[in-house]
Amino acid sequence: MLALGLGAGVPSAAGQTTPRARNVVLFIGDGVDDHQLTIARNYLLGADGEFVFEAFEHRAAAKVQTVLERDPRVPVYVGDSASGGTAIAAGVVTSRGRVATRAGTGEPVSTILEQAAAAGKRTGIVTTSSISDATPASFAAHVRRRWCQGPREMWPTPTDPRCPEDLKANGGLGSIAEQLAGSGIDVLLGGGYRYFDQPDEDGVSVLRRASDAGYRVVRDAAELVETSEVSGKLLGLFGDDTLPVEWVGEAGGRARPLQLTEWGQVIAPQPFGCVANPSFGTRPTLQAMTRAALTRLESAPDGFVLMVESASIDKQAHAGNPCGQIGETRALDEAVRTAVAFQETHPDTLILVSSDHGHSAQIVPWPSLFASRQDAQYPPGKVARLLTLEGGEMAVSYGTNTTYLEEHTGTQVPVYAQGPGAAAVRGLIRQSDLFGIVRRALALE
Repeated sequence: MLALGLGAGVPSAAGQTTPRARNVVLFIGDGVDDHQLTIARNYLLGADGEFVFEAFEHRAAAKVQTVLERDPRVPVYVGDSASGGTAIAAGVVTSRGRVATRAGTGEPVSTILEQAAAAGKRTGIVTTSSISDATPASFAAHVRRRWCQGPREMWPTPTDPRCPEDLKANGGLGSIAEQLAGSGIDVLLGGGYRYFDQPDEDGVSVLRRASDAGYRVVRDAAELVETSEVSGKLLGLFGDDTLPVEWVGEAGGRARPLQLTEWGQVIAPQPFGCVANPSFGTRPTLQAMTRAALTRLESAPDGFVLMVESASIDKQAHAGNPCGQIGETRALDEAVRTAVAFQETHPDTLILVSSDHGHSAQIVPWPSLFASRQDAQYPPGKVARLLTLEGGEMAVSYGTNTTYLEEHTGTQVPVYAQGPGAAAVRGLIRQSDLFGIVRRALALE
């Protein structure tokens, strides 16, 4: 393990000394819990393998907490990316769908990126989703509902009240894209071009607003490389919405409902492997975007805070697509490796890796341990059989929804930490404690 120079210490809430960090890189694997990590690890690295962050010295389990919108005194046991992102970004337990606002009242809450910027640090967001999606938005915007990503998405629909109270004409802060365009965040990299390519309430495009605020807008990997030595704020929009995943199942392989013969016997799904997604194209990878952000933020006189999200681990779990999940977990690991290499020359950098909520996929035996029974035994829901690099077969089951997208789950999520202030990550903590851990490490308290 790398020996870190921890720098000066600052008092913690318990009166102990917390090592001071100059920089923080916070990784969020959207939808990652121990099941999702194990599936990806088995496939990518084998049963004895480990991701780079799993070797970090400090680790914990974090309780994911959410509350009812109509009565914030009542807990809800399964969160979403908005409530989970808000807990991490602002240290506040809120209701599902809320972005850095309090349940019930809608009061905006200050985020770690906003506080870091106020202290003179540079800030950045990198994601494989739209940068206006729930998790990244929770670090820089304040809105009632996560769906209000662009000006057109603010208006009510027959089934969704959306965010009319957040319209600027009604005294609000505007859509998430509008808020990001005026946020002053130094680096914004991800998808979501279509939310910025919209006119605001005054008929001016959000992209124009961003340009007027000093952002240079880039659209592809080549432009990202070309701007690596250029100073100033950077807005990279590499797709209309969420970026394509890096991996897919060969021949379209994914989890599917099991079929039975007329005699009630299960028809085993065909096993498959994972291959590169041709639709990914020449877009920058999560690792490339992370490297670009670190390069731009490295020279910050007072340090920086960077949030990096691998978003489609969650989105591919919703779709029952294990290869998509595995490829995006691989992307997360590669991005963390880039931060670890940065930390080797910048030992005053704290690296945190965690998640916003759990998800549905789990490894199950195939055939069933009870297959010898006379009645049929098989997993419910959708199942995929993956051919692993070790020559085995791994069955992945999704069983949270029969007709639509798979659901989040209410499990605790892992936390891994390395660097100054990492020792506070231990035991069982609350997801919202991550906010305080970063604040104390940066001496913002």
